[in-house]
Amino acid sequence: MKKTLNAVLWKEFKEITRDRKLLATTILSPILSLTAIAFLTAILLSYQPVNIALVDMDNRDVSNWFIEALGKSLVEKGYIVYETSNYELVARNLSFDLIVIVPRGFTENYTNYRVMYVEIVKRAGVSEERVSRAEGDVRSIISWLSTVLSLERIKELASRAGMEEIDPNAIRDPIQIKIPIYIAPTGEPAKPEDILRPFIARLLILTFTFIVTPAATYIVDGIVGERERKTIEMLLSSPAGIRDAVISKIIASSIIGLIASISDIAGLLVYYGLLVVVLGGWFSGALDVILIVLHALTAFLSILVTVSISLPFVTRAKSIKSAGSIASLISIISLAFFVSGWIVDFYKLPPNILTILYVSPYTHSILAIQSYVYRDYALTAQCILVLTLVSIAILYISLKLLDREKILLASEK
Repeated sequence: MKKTLNAVLWKEFKEITRDRKLLATTILSPILSLTAIAFLTAILLSYQPVNIALVDMDNRDVSNWFIEALGKSLVEKGYIVYETSNYELVARNLSFDLIVIVPRGFTENYTNYRVMYVEIVKRAGVSEERVSRAEGDVRSIISWLSTVLSLERIKELASRAGMEEIDPNAIRDPIQIKIPIYIAPTGEPAKPEDILRPFIARLLILTFTFIVTPAATYIVDGIVGERERKTIEMLLSSPAGIRDAVISKIIASSIIGLIASISDIAGLLVYYGLLVVVLGGWFSGALDVILIVLHALTAFLSILVTVSISLPFVTRAKSIKSAGSIASLISIISLAFFVSGWIVDFYKLPPNILTILYVSPYTHSILAIQSYVYRDYALTAQCILVLTLVSIAILYISLKLLDREKILLASEK
């Protein structure tokens, strides 16, 4: 039994290593495609900056100071700024994505201690993300300039009242919030890796969406493909037998999926890393080796579950197309769970909802990663154990349901 299984496994591995196109596509496709998308996006973003027009309709001392300070700060942030007093001119110019208007009476309102209003005009049809980011920067700068002016007012009024030693900040903002601090799941102050780890964990969960399809495709081609190529008879008539042949293909397909998973990790990290750097942020921090190993183990078990579930249907499929449709349906179900795991924190779902989701083995795949981030190692071990037992159980049932005659004759029905 062991010798025959080893022989069939050796055959499968030889086929994988000989099929250099399959290996190259599996390894390089996610890395190159995601890197290309990030690189192209970065280049296009650099050639499509947000153009902001500053319209000074008041054109007096305070408004001039305000426009100059706002424009200088926006230029430092990388925006292209155009200053004018003609609103109609910039409103008709489609190159301006955001228009900031200082209306008439701005300086007079400041002099008379009244509220000074500023208008923001956004052009419809422009990328909402780009304009929203620019609007956020404009609001942030205006808030800072408002603080500067209010402190000057408070100083002036305090001087008139003979209160020279007063702190203007204590009057303007008597209650202030200190810089937020992060704490780890244990309640201790969080380290930088504790802050970064949830983001990396979500990335790893997202990569599960890409590992099921290559594995399912391989098992389809391995069984139905060999039947259509008229080579399945020779394989099933060998001393290895039907179960050894199928087990070897399941292991081989799981390895293909695992290779795709590792490549997806690399591709996604490059993708997000490039975008964050281009957008002016930072992307650093060491990966948790245990988390990566846990992801690899969870990925392997998730693939094994998927292949085991699809096995009874694939072996009875009439053609590669029908088998591929079945594999695609299972891939869609797994995709729904893993994308949800990227967005939703399954670990914090209500118990009654989570109990229903436990029916799917993919819930355990997600929780294995998320519970580790929350340092709930008992739940992590439990999820891995459940995945292992479910994988073995489904695989055992699937192998028991195998029928040599149906595998050979399915295409004739």
